Amino acid sequence: MKNLFCIIFILLIPVSLFASQNSDYDKFLNFSDIHFDPFSDTVIVDELKNSDYTQWEKIFQNSDNKTYSSYGSDCNFYLFQSALKDMTERIPNPDFVIITGDFMSHNFNENFEKYTGIKDQDSLNKFIEKTIRFITTMIVNSFPNTNIFPTVGNDDAYCGNYMIDPEGEFLKMTAKVWQPIVNMKSNNQNFEKDFAKGGYCISNISENTNYKIIILNTVFFSSKYKNHCGDTSADPGADALKWLTETLEVCKNNQQKVYLSYHIPPGIDIYATINGKGNCEEKIFSSWKENYTKEFIDIIKKYQNNIIAAFAGHFHRDDFRLFYENEEPVSFLHITSSISPIYGNNPSYQIFTYDKSDFSLINFETYYLKNISIPDSAKWTFEYDFQNCYRQDSISSSSLNSVYKSIQSDSSYRVKYIEYYTSSSTSTFEKDYINWKYNWCGIKYFTKEEYAKCFCKLSGRR
Repeated sequence: MKNLFCIIFILLIPVSLFASQNSDYDKFLNFSDIHFDPFSDTVIVDELKNSDYTQWEKIFQNSDNKTYSSYGSDCNFYLFQSALKDMTERIPNPDFVIITGDFMSHNFNENFEKYTGIKDQDSLNKFIEKTIRFITTMIVNSFPNTNIFPTVGNDDAYCGNYMIDPEGEFLKMTAKVWQPIVNMKSNNQNFEKDFAKGGYCISNISENTNYKIIILNTVFFSSKYKNHCGDTSADPGADALKWLTETLEVCKNNQQKVYLSYHIPPGIDIYATINGKGNCEEKIFSSWKENYTKEFIDIIKKYQNNIIAAFAGHFHRDDFRLFYENEEPVSFLHITSSISPIYGNNPSYQIFTYDKSDFSLINFETYYLKNISIPDSAKWTFEYDFQNCYRQDSISSSSLNSVYKSIQSDSSYRVKYIEYYTSSSTSTFEKDYINWKYNWCGIKYFTKEEYAKCFCKLSGRR
């Protein structure tokens, strides 16, 4: 059914909309939320613990468990290996790769203790470092000559979930491990020093220094964040926003344009809100603390002319957010679906087409693992591309605003949006379609008060 919609749209689209074929356009790769699980085969956990990470691939390949992890589980070795293989076949030489966080599996620290019987923090930290180094090596081996821009997620830490500490040992370790991949082609010599402070930095995307990527650690802004292993009196969220403002001001003065890349999006957590308790207003759950959300929105508005696009993950869903000023869309956030299928979505990734002259986004194509729960039938396949299925000639605040309006007014758009939301996972479609108003309000309204005015009024709830 979904392909029928796309075919109909393709037949109606003028030739000019197939702009992604232009020779001045090139491509980059974007994926998120790997949630690599080294505990998926409990039999080999001790061997992994006692071996150097360079031996891990051989250990995984000798495992008796050679099936993909499926719905309700994080990404095992074979799923991640197959994802990287498909990526390299479809785009062997991307201009760069953006990875929007959560490299480690859920409940990592708890599972380490459960399957090794070890409670020692130092042993845990060593195992986490080996995991990060192994994941990074797999990615680098797939794209050995490519700049790769990673972002930390809430599950990426020594201390625990939502507990990454600024200037802590985990950030120092990841900064050291990731320095070579961020600096593969571009002059990003300061990455290790800058990233180690708070998990945020600014880097050159390419040799053209007029275009940058700002990697931001939005875990500090989360409603769930606790600086449990650091200075509990510190305010790393405020420090990160101060740094972001200063960095964008420099970009503005130097007439530089940027991509933003971070893990947790601002605004409302749709899943948590749907499953919340209480009346309509009480069940609304914000991804970030409200004070950070409001300040961040002001920053985006102030520097809208310097921000080309933003990328995030965390929700394991294919989605977007729009920032408005005086009811006009001025900036947007692309939310990338996940490799991990733990929340009922199909594993997926996206290939973006962009204009090399100004780094504006032209299109993206989504590929997903179909029939993941049927080992003999599981296959990576094309899902959809933005231009053809939404009848837009580029990805911008304006075009996404058109899509946003059409989701409410046109049921065919709504069907496509909800179907692609979980990367064509049929098991979630009916529930997500019934709850589409939760999503629609979340695209535009970021604070609890604004969201309540939209959703509770639109749905007739109290």
